[in-house]
Amino acid sequence: MGCGSSKDAPARTVQAVESDAQGRQASERERLMEEGTAKEASTVKASQPLIAKSGNKDTQKIIDKIQNGEDFEANKWRCLHSPDFAYYSLSPFAQLEVEIVEARKLIPSVTSGFESYVGDEPDGFVKVFVDDTFKYSTRCINNDRNPKWQDRRRVVDIVADRSIIRLHVYDSDSSDNSTLIDPIGFVEFCIGDIPFDHDIDGWLELRFPGNLQGYNTDRYAEHMAMREEERGTHMPTTRLGKEKGKEEDKNDKSKKNSKKDDLPEAVEPADLYKVEAQVIRESVANRMFKRLRRAGTRANPNADAPPNTQFNAGEIHVKLKLVRCVSENTALFAKALVPSCTSFASFIQEEFLPKLDVQELLDDTLDLKIEIVDEMLFAVYAFACYVLAWRSIIVSGLLFIAVACGVKSSMLVYAFGHLWMAMILVLLKFDNWRLPMTMNGQNAPLNEEGFRFVARCRDVYEMHAYLLRMIASRSGSINSMQELLHFSGTIVQGDGKLTVTFDELLKALRELWFLEFPKGITHLEVNSLVRVHDRRRGTVTKIETNSKVATSNPHRQQIHVLFDEEGSTPMDSALDGVYDAWDVSVRPSVPAIPRFLVPQTILSLVATLQLEVDTYKKTILPVADSIREFFRWRKPKWMALVLSLLLFRSYVSFEGFLDENSWCHFALKVMSVIRNVVLGVLIIVVLFGQARIWKVGRGLVMLAVNKISENRKAPTCWAFYKDHSEAYFAKKKKAE
Repeated sequence: MGCGSSKDAPARTVQAVESDAQGRQASERERLMEEGTAKEASTVKASQPLIAKSGNKDTQKIIDKIQNGEDFEANKWRCLHSPDFAYYSLSPFAQLEVEIVEARKLIPSVTSGFESYVGDEPDGFVKVFVDDTFKYSTRCINNDRNPKWQDRRRVVDIVADRSIIRLHVYDSDSSDNSTLIDPIGFVEFCIGDIPFDHDIDGWLELRFPGNLQGYNTDRYAEHMAMREEERGTHMPTTRLGKEKGKEEDKNDKSKKNSKKDDLPEAVEPADLYKVEAQVIRESVANRMFKRLRRAGTRANPNADAPPNTQFNAGEIHVKLKLVRCVSENTALFAKALVPSCTSFASFIQEEFLPKLDVQELLDDTLDLKIEIVDEMLFAVYAFACYVLAWRSIIVSGLLFIAVACGVKSSMLVYAFGHLWMAMILVLLKFDNWRLPMTMNGQNAPLNEEGFRFVARCRDVYEMHAYLLRMIASRSGSINSMQELLHFSGTIVQGDGKLTVTFDELLKALRELWFLEFPKGITHLEVNSLVRVHDRRRGTVTKIETNSKVATSNPHRQQIHVLFDEEGSTPMDSALDGVYDAWDVSVRPSVPAIPRFLVPQTILSLVATLQLEVDTYKKTILPVADSIREFFRWRKPKWMALVLSLLLFRSYVSFEGFLDENSWCHFALKVMSVIRNVVLGVLIIVVLFGQARIWKVGRGLVMLAVNKISENRKAPTCWAFYKDHSEAYFAKKKKAE
């Protein structure tokens, strides 16, 4: 029996161990489930959740888990050390109660040629956006310019104190309001200007759809300061050519004639609303829209306006109330958050246009190419070729001396090297030195001066590149590239000498068998998209003939150009000008393509490229302009400072080489310490710029600045606001 007992004991021990292990596993599962339940309880459900398209409940649960935000009160410090992540992951600190009641005087919808003649009453509905992100939409009211939605009061989550709300009215041509919709007007306002627990009940002015450009903060600041109707961009609400009786037709014709001078020549003044609708519908007319806005702005916007004209897209009646979800002290952390937004760049919403127009995308891309590649990279390459080819004995010789002195002493290398850099900066101030050093066939101006600069290079391939640009700017085509290369080598003779002028070269190119050009004296027409001096882009508005100049002279044509944008320098600030025909070149243009012929992948790619190019243009071009202005002595104070440091460094090195006991050795050590400190600070900024401690400091500064500048005075600070009891023309009569 003793043996039997000794065998049973270990068996019971193993069973006990297994039982204990199972118990521990069960308790661990229960603990994890409790933690998961607690974790789910710490999240807050979104007031306007995303809905699964398929309606599958399991999928909807997954979307809800992803979308639910973590409690703002418990994670408020995340706003300081991880503000970008906090904006997307936290629950709202406040909720905006929105009730969309009605609208009045909505502009008619024009989506086809038939509707542009007979007119169309809009089938309006409203989409609500927070920081350019869609939240919900109202029901659609058909065929009514004064729809009454009477939408129930809804709640919109607000995470950042500076979030922008956009109420956008659309016209629907579909049953579910998801496709075939056209923008009618929009209005935007900032949460940071709305007082808490205060009811706002009034009419908000709707802006024309073409104003949906750039960033929402800029649009809001512009509209908050001035109403749309005060800007004078007008839009008739009915077709002017529509028959209303003989007397009205006569009045309409007289008013059309009186308005004719206020419009650009290329615009048919018979129907202003049709022109405006085309601009909204097709962004190929984006440049025309900008000109209409400039031409339509005047002291009294109601003067000489056509009948049935509106100076805004209508008005929308809303009721608003902002309510905190957290304590007052915790709500301060929301001021450290920077809300995300979409840049609509300089183009109009492509998703609502019947045709895909990438002209603006192409123009912006070429602007980047001209400013970065041509003006900077090719300029550096041309300077390197200038030095290595010994086109200037002074420039190349002094650099050779600096390098050769390295055999004797490093002090001499520093002395001659800094002296050489100072000399280069001085030479860049003078055009007769800077232009030959920084120009080649890729970036030389297409005129007599640029032609001579390229000839001095005595390089066949540089001249070939220059001729390619000349031919492309005159809308020419090449039948034999090898013939053109051979012809390029015969233009320059001897030591960079020319036997023909730029104008004579253009005449010769037109007669060569392997090149083809458009017929006529000039390659331009009214409304041609052009660049002046191969740089600024604009549109031809008028072509004049100078009768005093010989018929065979290429400068006989005077071209009037209206620029798309202001120049980057004070000399290029004018928005229009008159130029010789050969100073104006045609820029590449892309025809608009019907959207139903374009694959969805291409549409998505174009939209992505538009945003990226616009971002690069706004971030890179200002830096490039600053660098270029510095080297062109447009910032003389900074240039004088750098030049003084270079000359002082050169003198100290010379003095130190001549006298080993001179004070200059101590000065060199001090300068080396300063240099190392500056480099160390830059390295620290680069390495730790994204560290949590820096973000906390930045967040505290933003929180303090926003708290000090807090000004919750809406709606009194909104120029686009009217009380709910005011009539549509109340403000206009008061202004008169």
